[in-house]
Amino acid sequence: MQELRIIVALAAASISLLLAIYTFVVRWHRRPSKTLAAFGVLMLGTTGWALTAGLGYIAPTADGMRLWLHLEQVAIVLVPSAWFALAVSYTGRENWLTRETVTLLAVEPIMTLLVTASNRWHGLMWAETTVATAMDGTVSLEYTFGLYHYLHLAYSYTLVLASIGLFLWMVLTSDRLYRRQSVALTIGVLAPLATNIFAGSGQPWDVLFTMPTGLTIAGLALGYAIFRFRLLDVVPVGRATVIEKMRDGFVVLDEHDRIVDLNATARTLAGDDVIGTQATTALPELSQLFESRDPESRTHDDIVVETDDGQRFYTAHLTPLRDDGSLGRLLTIRDVTDNRRIEKRYQALIENASDIITVVDQEGTLAYVSPSVKRILGREPETLRGQSPLEYVHPDDRARVKTAFADIGVDTGTVRFECRVEDADGTVRVVESVGQDLTENPFVQGIVVHTRDVTERHQREQELERANEHLEAFASAISHDLRNPLNVAAGNLELARTEREEAYFQRVESAHERMETLIDDLLRLAKQGQTVAETDQVDLETVATDAWETVETAQATLDIRETDTIDADRNRLRQLFENLYRNAIDHAGEDVHVRVGTRSDGLFVADDGPGIPADQRQAVFQSGYTTSTDGTGFGLAIVRNIVDAHGWSIQAVESESGGARFEINCVEAIAETTAPAAPSGQG
Repeated sequence: MQELRIIVALAAASISLLLAIYTFVVRWHRRPSKTLAAFGVLMLGTTGWALTAGLGYIAPTADGMRLWLHLEQVAIVLVPSAWFALAVSYTGRENWLTRETVTLLAVEPIMTLLVTASNRWHGLMWAETTVATAMDGTVSLEYTFGLYHYLHLAYSYTLVLASIGLFLWMVLTSDRLYRRQSVALTIGVLAPLATNIFAGSGQPWDVLFTMPTGLTIAGLALGYAIFRFRLLDVVPVGRATVIEKMRDGFVVLDEHDRIVDLNATARTLAGDDVIGTQATTALPELSQLFESRDPESRTHDDIVVETDDGQRFYTAHLTPLRDDGSLGRLLTIRDVTDNRRIEKRYQALIENASDIITVVDQEGTLAYVSPSVKRILGREPETLRGQSPLEYVHPDDRARVKTAFADIGVDTGTVRFECRVEDADGTVRVVESVGQDLTENPFVQGIVVHTRDVTERHQREQELERANEHLEAFASAISHDLRNPLNVAAGNLELARTEREEAYFQRVESAHERMETLIDDLLRLAKQGQTVAETDQVDLETVATDAWETVETAQATLDIRETDTIDADRNRLRQLFENLYRNAIDHAGEDVHVRVGTRSDGLFVADDGPGIPADQRQAVFQSGYTTSTDGTGFGLAIVRNIVDAHGWSIQAVESESGGARFEINCVEAIAETTAPAAPSGQG
């Protein structure tokens, strides 16, 4: 029989030790808790209790038996307190385990250890210990208890009985899962207690009623609860500390959809006195959810409830409750007002943004296009989704845009680029885009591109460039062209004072006239706008003839043939002809013959003079460029500005007679007229 006792003791120690290792090594790092700590300490205590009891059976001497008896008491003191701590935390009363409570629970075990260690002097724990030999030769230690032992026993039983009461309360009030856990815990408490009560009955089976036997049964029960009912994973928590304080509303319904329980949050919607009321009466907004008796869970989104604070939005979830049979249903109500308001706010911001916001997925197609694309480019968002954004980019810019997209997420998370796109009317617009890689964001999973129409800004930049060119022309004229006649006038004025010759005064007068001409051209160049604001339908023959009459043409002749009616600024078009006429007379002579006509996409002004060398035909349009000693170099610059302001283009070529020919292109005719074949003007 002694061998059986030893085997049972070692088995109990092994089971408890394995559970302790599982608690502190496997489970502790996942989620430490007071329940886990109490369970682990309990298993360490039962391990020591069973092990010291078993080793006490095989001790060869009386002193060895007494040593193991003392060590057994060290392990025993852990068990009642650990059982109580486990029961308190498991049943949702962790707030009981304050620092003060734990300190009080530790007082008695510490006193017990001190009394045990000093027992030889006072005998309060064991009054007498003797070695007895049974008829089968088995040697065991017999002892009589001292006064303190009974005090310690009363304290321990009080904690154990309190633990049993808490577990039984859980058995009676919990659902099926927690009830089974609680039954297993109750068996774990009762088994050592029962063996302790029935030990020493003198019956043949007395060998089974030992503390190691009870600890073995307790270990098996707890192990079954851990691995079968997930004791350390699913622990019930007090309703008052969780359900009542949760932000979500919980309503328990019976099989007839009558309200049997609800928490504080749900009472704000249903009212306070609704127990026993039909759910459709207390919560009419959710009546549609209750109509179906579908055994599966159901969800109803966007429930709108009018409250004193305005509209509130809720999501309701109805779940069947079962325990072998149908118990009713559980209604969960979640207030999602803040979420809906945030969603609607961001939706309004995106839909009313001045920029186009798009999301390009990993396949390179448009997964989302904001409604602003209709206002900016005149395109419907639905027609763009699933398309490649490169399809709407100007062909000359596609390679650059494709490279920019490829750089996102490789060299940088954000890229900025400009390109040209076509709107729904076929008009080319300049846009600036900023792309950011959000493919790793689970709510986006793509590249977000903000696109802004910068066509007007681009045009202003071009106008600014042209304005800078005007300023450079002014600076050149003031620093160079005006200084030369001033120097001539100053030098001849000094000679006239000393020599008093009339020729010097004439040279001063000529220099002043030269400066007056330069100033007039500079002012004319400065007053030219960069674009034409308004245009009229003008007849080329009429404007060309009027311009000829205002120029000192001397013996020059004008021939106008095959003219059209075009859209143009009449005054600036007249200035264009005047400057071309002056240029012909200045460079080809007073008897030059000038011809004006139309081409397939524009008009021309040609003369029969010496012409312009091929290497100077681009330079003649630059401000201040002239090959004449009397020229200002601004006449053809003014012509180019007028052409640019209308959106036309101009080039200098050789005429049929070898003279100069200025062809103005991109001029669209409105109606064609025919001028007389004979010369239309002569000076």
